[in-house]
Amino acid sequence: MKMIDRAKNIEKDIINWRRDIHKNPEVGLNTPATQEYVKKELEKMGIECKTYKNCSGISAVIGKKEGKVIALRADIDALPIKEETDFEFKSTNGNMHACGHDAHTAMLLGAAKILKENENMLNGKVKLIFQPGEEIDGGAKVMIEEGVLENPKVDALIAQHVAIAKGFESGKIALKENQVLASSDKVFIKIKGNGGHASTPELCIDPIMASAQLINNIYSIVSRELSATDSVALSIVNVKSEQPEHAVTNIIPNYVEMMASVRSLDNNLRDYINERIGQIVESNSLSMRTSYEYKYVYGYPALINNNNMVKLVDNTCNELLEKGSVVKLPKPAMGSEDASYYLQEVPGVYFALVVGDLGKEGYYPLHNPKMKLDEEVLYKGTAVLAESAINYLNEK
Repeated sequence: MKMIDRAKNIEKDIINWRRDIHKNPEVGLNTPATQEYVKKELEKMGIECKTYKNCSGISAVIGKKEGKVIALRADIDALPIKEETDFEFKSTNGNMHACGHDAHTAMLLGAAKILKENENMLNGKVKLIFQPGEEIDGGAKVMIEEGVLENPKVDALIAQHVAIAKGFESGKIALKENQVLASSDKVFIKIKGNGGHASTPELCIDPIMASAQLINNIYSIVSRELSATDSVALSIVNVKSEQPEHAVTNIIPNYVEMMASVRSLDNNLRDYINERIGQIVESNSLSMRTSYEYKYVYGYPALINNNNMVKLVDNTCNELLEKGSVVKLPKPAMGSEDASYYLQEVPGVYFALVVGDLGKEGYYPLHNPKMKLDEEVLYKGTAVLAESAINYLNEK
């Protein structure tokens, strides 16, 4: 039986798994109910699981023969969003699977079932990774630090995400070589002056004026120090000054705090931007007589696909699915994903299964409280995961 038919045969299971998980969404690294649900389903399939100390992650290994090891990863956490759908299986706990991680988990459970039933045919091993904390806590990094890519050592990795995009037909596979998603870093700055009455600015050290100049100087990094072809998004996203509970107009504050977002498709630019913002903050404070606090927090790195792994999934899709099912994305996006941590360690591919068209009535973007997805195409995601793993293990 062809893989696509095997996956179609368990379509009801995949949908039911997704709905069960959707009912009880959990946020962050600690997702015990989701962990227990996945663990029980894997055990029903005869798959032994490993859990982790610092998060609710699960891994499992399928395959009896020695050889290469490929990992299939699904994220299992949800978002702190109150659901606004009318589905019978809607969440009622104040959280929501608004990014499709319930579908990711269900599709990987489907792949696990098929691979376990054909375990004797695997020319190597498949490691399943069910990972929490993608949205906010970097669960991938936590699981890597706990050894999820070891014992057995993973040689390559595949990660799948759902997508809802205007003009894209459900069931299509979206693929891109090289850079796919950006890094995501945070900047925290505090400019400290000497406040006083607004009528006597000469007696003060004004942190607002210093901050205004600082913001302009920081923005010049992108416009005057980086090439126009460097994809960097640097945004000051929040500025607030010291004020009493009810803001007034006759006080120059003692300090201003600001936050910034830095995103880049080139991981090598992150250190440069960090260094330059720090230098600009220091020199600006010297010229404006202020003092400062500066903190640059490195977040998820840019996600860069391995082109050989992209080709593997592309070829697999062309074998499995209808002609024209693969959409080659022309450019990367500036969003971020912690699957990038895995792809820094091993060759890998991150791709999307389209589950809705924003141009059609009733569909909303990911992270929207009314988000819905087309469950009838989830079996295709299961088939692509399972067949890609088999094809990788069969490669010489």
